[in-house]
Amino acid sequence: MKKVVASLLTLTMALSLSVSGFAAEPTKNVNASQKTASTNDPYEPNDDPAFATYINSNVTYNGVISHNKDFDWFNFYAKPGEFKFALSKLSSPPGEFHIMVIKQGGGVVHTYWSKPGNINFTFDIPEEGNYSININSAKKFESTPIVPASYAFKAIFNQ
Repeated sequence: MKKVVASLLTLTMALSLSVSGFAAEPTKNVNASQKTASTNDPYEPNDDPAFATYINSNVTYNGVISHNKDFDWFNFYAKPGEFKFALSKLSSPPGEFHIMVIKQGGGVVHTYWSKPGNINFTFDIPEEGNYSININSAKKFESTPIVPASYAFKAIFNQ
């Protein structure tokens, strides 16, 4: 009986020491830029169409492109007709964006590469269905880190 109690005490002490050892180990942040983005961007994670927020016509949405490989996706349902898009750059420096409107299951319908200043474009939605807006860094192919760039956009379309 004494051996069992001694063994349990030894085991308890060993577990106690190993737990306190874990507590002393600093927390590792695997992707600090993603954490920063989620803090500043209410729609993160939205780097994949499966995690995209569905948007409504004529409503303003805010976001942040926090690093070169940050892709912000927003889904919407539209009927054929005019699609108007406006994006305001809210940060300094303002950032450069690449914007695509994609018919889900059907490919890119419209693409726009950022220029200095705010972004405005119009085109026709060809058919009724589900679409996605993808906003990403125009410098996504570069290895130099970018300064996080916040934006606000509004899309107007037939629902």
